[in-house]
Amino acid sequence: MSQKKAEEHKPQIVIKKVHGKHGGHHGGAWKVAYADFVTAMMALFIVLWIIASADPTLKAGLAQYFRDPGVFETTAGSLFPEGKGVHPAATPLVGEPASPFSLEQLQGQLRAEFHGLAEYLTIQDQIQLHLTPEGLLIDLMDKDQQAFFAVGSAQLTPLLLRVLEMIAQKVQPLPHKIAISGHTDARPYRDSAFYSNWELSTARALNARRALEGMGIPSTRIARVSGHADSSLLFPDNPFNPANRRISILILRDP
Repeated sequence: MSQKKAEEHKPQIVIKKVHGKHGGHHGGAWKVAYADFVTAMMALFIVLWIIASADPTLKAGLAQYFRDPGVFETTAGSLFPEGKGVHPAATPLVGEPASPFSLEQLQGQLRAEFHGLAEYLTIQDQIQLHLTPEGLLIDLMDKDQQAFFAVGSAQLTPLLLRVLEMIAQKVQPLPHKIAISGHTDARPYRDSAFYSNWELSTARALNARRALEGMGIPSTRIARVSGHADSSLLFPDNPFNPANRRISILILRDP
């Protein structure tokens, strides 16, 4: 009996088996993240495609915006709200007055135009564009392998005429006046046609003026034409550098 009583008073151990949930789905969060990734990539490809197919004028306008967003109008959180867009100061319309801000856009447009020249790779170091306090300065320089003028001549080469035509097309709609100057290197020159580099540089500047006027630039837009001989060398330390022989076209900042 004692053994039976001992067994009655012995604590009973109950073991419960809890069946956990196994298998099944891990959730759909990864699907949302993947959809966001695909959407972002699609937007990126669309933007790249639009930029690649845009014309040079649009690209210049976009570049102008990122350099100076202040010339664009923004309202209601949109860059181009209804009835708004690029500020008139940034993109002047043909026949309408333009502000000095257009010179930076003009610089971008001219660079894009020059890139379209078949000979651009051979003459890219002969064309320089600089924004100065006085305006946009375009230097068209000679080099040994490729000259815009024949040696000792004021006759414009066909290549220089094509470059001047590109400049005239972009400058003609704007109200800005133009100053043209001719320069030579320090090599003394004298013959029956030109007594010195002064006459030679002046004749080249005058011929550039005539060409621009023939391409649509009104004579009233020409502020001055001058010849400087070798008095204003681009490379003073190398006075015989062919780049010192150049035509400089200055689009004056104040229209």
